[in-house]
Amino acid sequence: MIMLPMLHSVSRTMRIFSPTILQSTNFLHTSNCCKAMAKEVKNKEEKIETSSLRLAKVSKTSASRCSIMKSEDHRMINKVLGKDFLIDIVVGHILGRKIKVHKVALESNITIFKENLRVIKRHELPENLSPELKVGRFTIENDEIIKHNWNKLITELNLKEQEFIKEIFEKTYKNKDFGLKKNVIGYFLSQGFSEVRLATEVFQRARILLCAKRGYFSPEEDKTILDFVDKEGKKWTKLSILLGRTSGGVLYNRYNLLTASKDNKCGPFAVDEDKLIIREVFAVSQNILEEGNVVKEDWETIGKKLQRNSLAVHSHWKYVLEPMLKRYEAGTLNIDMRK
Repeated sequence: MIMLPMLHSVSRTMRIFSPTILQSTNFLHTSNCCKAMAKEVKNKEEKIETSSLRLAKVSKTSASRCSIMKSEDHRMINKVLGKDFLIDIVVGHILGRKIKVHKVALESNITIFKENLRVIKRHELPENLSPELKVGRFTIENDEIIKHNWNKLITELNLKEQEFIKEIFEKTYKNKDFGLKKNVIGYFLSQGFSEVRLATEVFQRARILLCAKRGYFSPEEDKTILDFVDKEGKKWTKLSILLGRTSGGVLYNRYNLLTASKDNKCGPFAVDEDKLIIREVFAVSQNILEEGNVVKEDWETIGKKLQRNSLAVHSHWKYVLEPMLKRYEAGTLNIDMRK
């Protein structure tokens, strides 16, 4: 009761000062709005300037195309092409069309020879490459363009695809002329790319897309793995070339699975096993779906509890259980992601 007059006084004082406070607040608000508007205008101007520079760069890049026959090497090769080899027939066809290619790519007409089906790494290329050249990962769009142009080439020349693949991808002659011929095919396969790429890199990407084996191992491959290791040792890179696989690491894992203890269980995982794996993984790392990590020793412990090979358990988690849990968490478990 004693506080009521004081509260009344405070209330009255607030009513008196309210107009002043409101005016001050409105002034600050107006001032902040002006600053915000000025900042927004500045940002828009910067975006327009950046876009203009980007468009100018794109226009410059688009304008810097020339005929594939601009290269003296290509003119020399074209004079000596025969009709006995498929690669000569194909290269003659491409050069005869005088397709347009990026000038900067043509000026950097280097060739990289790789026996395996691995991507060309940046350190394998010259250090003084033009910054206009894109190096590294290919997009899904790039891969689709390569496949489209490949099919176009097969159709135009009425080629037998497997025979052509064997002729240009499986033979690895390390001489300049053969490398330049492969580059000519690389230029054709890159027609439609939005960025500038080295022809040798495009050719190697096509080789990976068309030749690399993926997925399950056949009984014949399993036998080859065991026989190879028994005779020549654990030379995974050499074995990957022999089998047409992209990674020696995959073969290392496959070999370990094939030579695992016969006491270990094989085949599909049961529901109870899935529950145990999930429980054990989350016991090790509660944030496993976000940033957690399970080390090799943990997988071995889980494998022993299941009487399964630790690599098999890890693969089942990585490719089956973890994606399923992430989809469940995202609310998309019952949605067909392929549609």
